[in-house]
Amino acid sequence: MNDDESLLCHVNYANGFRGGERQTFLLIKSLANKGFHQKLIVRKGSELGRHCQSIDGVEVIQSVLFGFDALFKIPSKALFHFHDSRTFPSLYLHNLIKDINYIYTRRVQRPPNSNFMTKMIYGKAKNIVCLSDSITFSVKKSLNDNFDFKIIPSASANFESNIENSEIIRKKLRQQFIVGHIGVLDDSHKGQFEILKLAKEVKEHSLDIGFMIVGSGKDEEELINKSKGLDNIYLAGQVENIGDYLNAFDVFIFPSRHEGLGSTLLDALDFGIPIIASDVGGIPEIIEHKINGFLIDPNKPEFFKALLELFNDVDKRKQITEENKSKAREFSIERMTNSYINLYNQYL
Repeated sequence: MNDDESLLCHVNYANGFRGGERQTFLLIKSLANKGFHQKLIVRKGSELGRHCQSIDGVEVIQSVLFGFDALFKIPSKALFHFHDSRTFPSLYLHNLIKDINYIYTRRVQRPPNSNFMTKMIYGKAKNIVCLSDSITFSVKKSLNDNFDFKIIPSASANFESNIENSEIIRKKLRQQFIVGHIGVLDDSHKGQFEILKLAKEVKEHSLDIGFMIVGSGKDEEELINKSKGLDNIYLAGQVENIGDYLNAFDVFIFPSRHEGLGSTLLDALDFGIPIIASDVGGIPEIIEHKINGFLIDPNKPEFFKALLELFNDVDKRKQITEENKSKAREFSIERMTNSYINLYNQYL
């Protein structure tokens, strides 16, 4: 596909490399493999920009003005794909000068601000992509308007793993049964303090279950302090070899307090890991209670009972593993990419 056919410019102004940025990267890489020539506007020095520099056919444009300077460098006939809301002020100002052709992917469950700027940006978008029904509902409820919506879920990242590395990881805990969690360490979002409570309860019952938390974030120091004295919990910090860690887990726990979809859950599905997760946001669109995991009421977060059932029932774990490997096919990179291509083709 030549430049005239694929004037596609992605915009993601996040500084870190969390789920939304990984999904942006996966999409850009997959589109490049299909012959799309793309541009990407990022914050100067961003992790996403660094990851995308090596992709053939992708021009990374670094901006210091929340994308406002970079937007003028793109031909007016291009289709912009905004992947986060950090550039909304720049997009708003740009729209006052000239109209641009764009879609926006909404990735979070919390409702958007219902101010004039947000309503204008949503209203002028060719389409609003949401990852789940839950996100769509929150947007409609907040903005009280009829926009064009399309649901395109995230994709699993197809992480590779090495069994020897996974065995080394398992030995970081003396327990034989490992419950794992991967996510930014922010209890107000991901609910990791619930994992500490669960670890204490497991220890009180003298069960051979260990907990491994992977990630970094604002609550990392508090989690370290709160876990002192617990010999059944290990904080691994930020890691690159996520697949090796997923492959080391017997159960995946995800006690989020709110969640648009939860892309990490899709990676757990891909590895066939039995999942225990909060019944919030878009998670029930991935997990069916007692079929391919367990859903826990966030108002009464009683994770112990579900964990005990999985710990004691090998056959149940095997059944869920098969269900999850099958379910993961619904969230392939190929399916996500083709869904976006179908959408792009309406506006390019």
